[in-house]
Amino acid sequence: MLKTVIRLLALGVCISFSVQAKETVTVVGSTSVSHIMDVLADTYSSTHKDTTIEVQGIGSTAGINAVKQGAAEIGMSSRVISSAELDDNYKAITIAHDGIALVVNKANPLTNLTREQLIGIYQGKITNWKSINGKDLDMAVVSRENASGSRFSFEHFMGLTKQVSGFTVSNISPRVLVVSTNGMVKSLVSRNEHAIGYVSLGSVDDSVKALSYDNVLPTAANIESGEYKIARPFLLMFKQKGLANDAQQFIKFVLSNQAQSIIKDKGYVAIDKKA
Repeated sequence: MLKTVIRLLALGVCISFSVQAKETVTVVGSTSVSHIMDVLADTYSSTHKDTTIEVQGIGSTAGINAVKQGAAEIGMSSRVISSAELDDNYKAITIAHDGIALVVNKANPLTNLTREQLIGIYQGKITNWKSINGKDLDMAVVSRENASGSRFSFEHFMGLTKQVSGFTVSNISPRVLVVSTNGMVKSLVSRNEHAIGYVSLGSVDDSVKALSYDNVLPTAANIESGEYKIARPFLLMFKQKGLANDAQQFIKFVLSNQAQSIIKDKGYVAIDKKA
């Protein structure tokens, strides 16, 4: 083949080779949203062979900033995006609703926590499981990093914030162990009978035990009905204008009946089911 090409070139014959380049859409942000976005990306790419969807879980705030800095086409957020972050140049859409589940080690006998107990645990006022009818074990309390949408939503819902010089800051105990992903929370809790943490409902598996909150189980049905209160939206953020066609088509897919059925099957509340 190579010899033939060389002969043709020597004869002045112009040869062109056409290779179809794959388009890449970068989707970055919330590690909670990335859990389902990975599944949606794989499903989309299986029928759109010319497009690669790259999903990176780096935190909600980092995802928002990546879109604004032009480092990603689509940002994922598991917290409400402020008007200052959004402005007129960007758009945010809801793709699902999720709960934040309280998780403990499977050997922990507790099945429920009240709002008052949970606030006391994260502010360091309750430090031993025995004081809330558990085992005589010191608590190992786990939270997410500051850029996490899960942490933002959890702390704002629980009132675990305070005002300092006009800024809203975290009001949890400095002794709380901070980790960067849902997976790390689950790993710590699954290996430590003392531990408690919180994760996206869709990330809960049999490695940990999810607790009721104020006697309501964290389930998609209870989020949909409004009974389970620790809930938040899953959002995608992108430019209002100039968004590449491949990214537009992927967003259209995420809002489709097919994708919303996948979202529901994975334990989240689909947007067409949320009042």
